[in-house]
Amino acid sequence: MDDRIEELRQIIHDDPTNFQAMRELACELMDIGENENAMKALEYLVKIFPDEANLYYNMGIVYEKLREDDKAIECYQTAMRLEPDDPNYMYNLACAYVTKKEYENAKVLFQKVLNIDTEDSNTMFHLGMINSRQNNSQEAIKYLENTLQLNPDDTIARFYLAYEYKRTGRRDEALAEYQKVVEQAPDYSWAYFNMASIYWEEEDVVNAIENLDKTVELNPHDTKAFELFIKILLKTNTDQGALAVAKKALKENPDSGDLFYTTAQVYKKLKDAKNYVECLKSAISNQSTLSVPIKELRQELNSIK
Repeated sequence: MDDRIEELRQIIHDDPTNFQAMRELACELMDIGENENAMKALEYLVKIFPDEANLYYNMGIVYEKLREDDKAIECYQTAMRLEPDDPNYMYNLACAYVTKKEYENAKVLFQKVLNIDTEDSNTMFHLGMINSRQNNSQEAIKYLENTLQLNPDDTIARFYLAYEYKRTGRRDEALAEYQKVVEQAPDYSWAYFNMASIYWEEEDVVNAIENLDKTVELNPHDTKAFELFIKILLKTNTDQGALAVAKKALKENPDSGDLFYTTAQVYKKLKDAKNYVECLKSAISNQSTLSVPIKELRQELNSIK
């Protein structure tokens, strides 16, 4: 690819009016992440061809890569003004609106894309996710189910469909979808964690622990999984097991205020006052990763006799 870029640069050097070579160069630079140089080429071209929608479209893509979302939106809007019926321009503008959390504008454009192509699974997925973020679970489920009908291998869509099933009380269906997720992507740790949470709510301790064990194996920095793991072990009076998990958790996450607090509760139950106090102090020392209000934690520390 670098050879092609040098070849194109030489062509343009020899013939500055070879605009096709300049277009190709801009695309090659975009592909390898040379966004600033790609933008320079596109800005030059758009001065010469101010009515060429595709140039504004590519500029929008580059601006998104440069995290200049407002400029990206302006470029996509210009591309759409020049060619109102192009679904690619609609789609990218809608995605840019999602980034800016302008969900209603995005939904209008995504729906227009679907009016053109009723089997666009990516657009279905985006509409599902927007509705999920807006807490419109039934609409989210509809679009996510449609996504999977069109593309059964879309693991992320399946994960969020399971999430929406759980959210609406359809636990068995949620578990079934999460199971399919880990069959498709065996290292998807969040799916195991979410299954563990459902099993725990259903008082199925064995399956909850099994899935939490898998979660922290895959992602030893998932502090929430460790916290739930420890909580379950304490509630089921597996105190030494809780301590073993807590020590492992702190070894992997030595700056987690929440894990120090959770570990303190283990030592409290074990009546180990010294380590109980030390863990509370360590929790206070890691306030940036502590969810418990400092005032409450200090009161707990002061109450220890």
